[in-house]
Amino acid sequence: EPQGMFQQLVEIIVEQTEAIAAYIVVPEIGSEWLQVATASADRPDLQRAINALTPSRDPAHFPYGNMLPSLAFREKRPQGPVGPTQSPAMRAVQQQQASLSRIQSIMAYPVFLPNEQEPTAVLVINSHSHRHFTLPLQQLLGQLSGTLGLTLMQWRNKNELIEKNDELKKIARHDGLTGLPNRRFLENQMEKAIARAERHNRLLAVCMMDLDGFKPVNDTYGHQAGDEVLVALGKRLPEALRKSDFVARLGGDEFVMLLEDLEDLDALFQILKKIEETIAAPIPLSSGETVQIRASMGVAIYPFEDTDTEDQLLRLADQALYESKTHKADREHFWVLFGEEIHQSAPRTPAQHLLDAKALEVWYQPIMDSQTRRVVGVEALARLRDTEGTLWPPAKFLPQLQDVDFFDLSKKVLTQALADLPILDAQGCRLWASVNIDPVSISEDCITCLREMIAQGSVDPSRITLEILEGSNFLEQQAALEHLSEMKALGVHLALDDVGSAYSSLLRLKDLPIDEIKLDQGFIRTLGNRPQDLHFVAAIQDLAAGLGVNLVVEGVETEDILDAVTVMSVPLLQGYAIAKPMPLAELQTFLGRAPIHPSHPNSLLGLYAKQLVHHNVLKKAIHQDPRLVDYTTLLDAISCPVHADIQRLGADNVGLLDELHQEYHRAIAVLGAQMIASPATNDWTDVEHAQETLEQAIMGICCKRKQAQNRR
Repeated sequence: EPQGMFQQLVEIIVEQTEAIAAYIVVPEIGSEWLQVATASADRPDLQRAINALTPSRDPAHFPYGNMLPSLAFREKRPQGPVGPTQSPAMRAVQQQQASLSRIQSIMAYPVFLPNEQEPTAVLVINSHSHRHFTLPLQQLLGQLSGTLGLTLMQWRNKNELIEKNDELKKIARHDGLTGLPNRRFLENQMEKAIARAERHNRLLAVCMMDLDGFKPVNDTYGHQAGDEVLVALGKRLPEALRKSDFVARLGGDEFVMLLEDLEDLDALFQILKKIEETIAAPIPLSSGETVQIRASMGVAIYPFEDTDTEDQLLRLADQALYESKTHKADREHFWVLFGEEIHQSAPRTPAQHLLDAKALEVWYQPIMDSQTRRVVGVEALARLRDTEGTLWPPAKFLPQLQDVDFFDLSKKVLTQALADLPILDAQGCRLWASVNIDPVSISEDCITCLREMIAQGSVDPSRITLEILEGSNFLEQQAALEHLSEMKALGVHLALDDVGSAYSSLLRLKDLPIDEIKLDQGFIRTLGNRPQDLHFVAAIQDLAAGLGVNLVVEGVETEDILDAVTVMSVPLLQGYAIAKPMPLAELQTFLGRAPIHPSHPNSLLGLYAKQLVHHNVLKKAIHQDPRLVDYTTLLDAISCPVHADIQRLGADNVGLLDELHQEYHRAIAVLGAQMIASPATNDWTDVEHAQETLEQAIMGICCKRKQAQNRR
């Protein structure tokens, strides 16, 4: 530690050089003062006097601002040797402290850390002799102050390395969003918890929990709101638990809690009730809205269950969670113990009463073909209207429904869509309709019901798309593939909804019998602030093309975003910039309007997308064969389609964007020529840098224009 280094150094100086005292001062943070960090003297009275010194960095503060350590710190070079006759400040200080009168000569050396301009400390040496500081001694003391600076830097670097390693360990063991421990930390903690339960002969409860109705919060208020809910629970859950308990987030809306040192089940139930109350408390959002969610939990208890491994306990808790979600209407609490028989029926919620009372309304949100600008399909969305005429959005009513209600809801929405499509056909609008279906509803009974509905209706089943949530564990089960294949055999289309909100099923996309993927709208809604997410959109486009499935992009909320995804040639678009959800009558009026065909790009975000598309095309062509594009064409930025768009949209910044665009073409032309001359060359660093610089400049101009508009 620095204090130890300082003390050893001043003691050695006093012992080995016959100095009567040596001390080190360091700047006091937030003030003018230099405080004595450590001192050594040949007499106690002198050491006490030195410890009481208060040098100042302020030259106007006489005499403390004119003391030798103050001068060394301020002028950043060694000072002295000087005596009382040469320093009025020294005489004034000695008059205040009689013990200091023995000092006849002083030297002060600033201590610098390598590559820093300001001293980190000052080494001060006091002597009773005018002849004490010989030239060799001065050189030695200078070397000591330099060595001290190097040693302090090594100590700082070592500490920073330790802190970074600790930080990396924390990052590796904690969830980035909520700050809660992650799966890796959980696995380590479970092993210890089982050992403690055995050693203390107490119960351990492994509780797996996920949130009911979390997706509607994302869909209604946006993914930022969903993140705020998770962050709020990340703070609340540890506060609801005891210090001996542990909570981790596995991902998505799934949490695991380890409740230790339980004497009996009553003790467990008291904690679970507190957790239930914590989750049910309203959660305020930054938008001013307030949401209220519910949860389902499965509990496995060690050593009641015949297992002693972490994985098995988690699997049992997961099975209990499945039972809890499946029997929401019958369970007494939000949790279910593994092996528990559920027989008690819970009271009906207000949303269930509305669904029973046929208060369902089906609204439709148009889905537009980006090339023809025509509506080609609609998403059928459920709404509930209460007795006072208030319309309930999904975020309000879905958390109040049980799994059996979801099946009933999807069935009613599909029934209405099958009735409304022929009405639109008569208007000359032959559209397809997509309907959300909860993964837990997919079963043999569901397939039988679907088969009967198709047989009784007049709509071609190929015009029906069933959307399944991507983030569900259902898609990781082999039985899911069999059910989906049976549904597809009925002639309906299958879509994977919210792609990108979870990674698990992305790994199995090639195995799923789907016809369409819908990109999670969290990537689209924020494009105005995060245009770099267009790179992810491009990657999903390539994925969809490679799988041979359609791509629908949701969350197209602004004209700029509509412009950008149109430029990207995303085939199917959905969002408020096209149309909000509406009842059938309004949809009929909307479909009667002639489509508008604006030119693209017509915004800076669209220009950003245009350059990205152009770059990706060139990159793929050059990767395939650099001779496909000749050097002269690559070098000519003016003939590039993006050039005309820059002239049209760049306004006062045309010159800057032109220059950066030309630099991009120079970089990619040089790389293309190098790859022709030497096929082993594949360094895209300069090209990617030029591309990123151009992208950043476009969005920098866009941000400035938005700020200027906001000030008006």
